[in-house]
Amino acid sequence: MKRVLIPTDFSDNSWNAIVYAMALYANIPCEFTLLNTYELKSVQLASTLSSQRVGYFYDSVKEESQEGLKMIIDDINNCRTNSAHVFKTFSKQGSFVEVVQNLVTTSVFDMIVIGTKGATGAKELFLGSNAQNLIKGVDHCPVLVIPEESFFKDISELAFATDFERMYYKSEVRPIINLAEYYDARVRMIHVYDDPKLSHVQRYNSNSLEQYFKNIKYDFHVIPDFSTIEKAIQAFCEEFEIDILVMVKYEHSFIERLMREPVIKKISFHTTIPFLIIPADN
Repeated sequence: MKRVLIPTDFSDNSWNAIVYAMALYANIPCEFTLLNTYELKSVQLASTLSSQRVGYFYDSVKEESQEGLKMIIDDINNCRTNSAHVFKTFSKQGSFVEVVQNLVTTSVFDMIVIGTKGATGAKELFLGSNAQNLIKGVDHCPVLVIPEESFFKDISELAFATDFERMYYKSEVRPIINLAEYYDARVRMIHVYDDPKLSHVQRYNSNSLEQYFKNIKYDFHVIPDFSTIEKAIQAFCEEFEIDILVMVKYEHSFIERLMREPVIKKISFHTTIPFLIIPADN
């Protein structure tokens, strides 16, 4: 049975992530854990006059969290979900990332699925603050980020962005292989180049990846860096109608660059392509 963690803040985009996850694993036995975290803001604590009032605020926020999760379960039951899907709820006080981090280190999850809402104006952040902080702070579980306007359809095309500068472990590509096998999807490895000629190390690493993917459909694409890497990959995803963009997170990796470079703001918030971020195994 697959075990999937879905954080929710009761927003429309977090509900969209729940619906996407249920559809993604529609014919697979799954245990979904719906997580809501809550904290009292410092201004709330400062305004309280006694420990009794602090306790009242905590009880109130906790009850709100638990009631919100119950309402989600009611909505899920109304959707007539697969009988092989089991749902659990977890309401926890504390920092969002710290709570998730503790959960994935004490329990085994195959995937974290989180929704993200597009930002507006000067407050744009890559993927939204919760998703970005989750990717930065959690290193023990793949994270599937579902953009607000992304709706599930059968997976036929996966894009795997890589620079081939490091060796990949089987455990890192296993989530890609699992999706490709289950949906009979094609994996398209993308390398955006400054120099079209791969180095000896890059050739070795690309050959290793081909060995991992030998039992599934795959293609290898080397595309020119015609403006920025981000725009090149965005154009590729649109041209090949990519269903999920996959990246492995390690030091100096593509996803690390995306999270540092402001240009991604203009791309990530106008795409409907889910991002699968896989933590490095070293």
